[in-house]
Amino acid sequence: MGTEAATMERAATEANARLGRQFFQEQDRLRGGPARELCSSGYVARIGSGPSMDYAGHQGFAQGFYAGFPDATHQIEDVIGTPEAVVVRFVIEGTHGGSFFGIPASQRRIRVPAHALLRVHEGRVKELLAVFDEAGLLRQIGVLPSG
Repeated sequence: MGTEAATMERAATEANARLGRQFFQEQDRLRGGPARELCSSGYVARIGSGPSMDYAGHQGFAQGFYAGFPDATHQIEDVIGTPEAVVVRFVIEGTHGGSFFGIPASQRRIRVPAHALLRVHEGRVKELLAVFDEAGLLRQIGVLPSG
């Protein structure tokens, strides 16, 4: 690979790593889904075992999550960029202080590990593939038994 190509690849990798971090920080700031300007047209999100969602669907899901966990934050632990994608490892922390998709508030604290792969096209996220400890979340808020 030539020097110019290597420089371009390194710049794309660094930009994608910044995008991955910003993607989750903006959700915490907005208390909802990702900022529109960070997502490409045709954006698709696949979170946990749920169905695929378009941008509006992700907004609704995220607003429901923040309604249940009003103080939730993404504590980013690792960000690994490539020229086409970024992987973000984080922990969601917060208090179950509101109704969470029909589950009454328990006032319990949560700490839920998660991983996300964001596919990037022309500097914007075109696809989110995220997994998190769904059963662990439900145990922490008292829906599933511990242990």
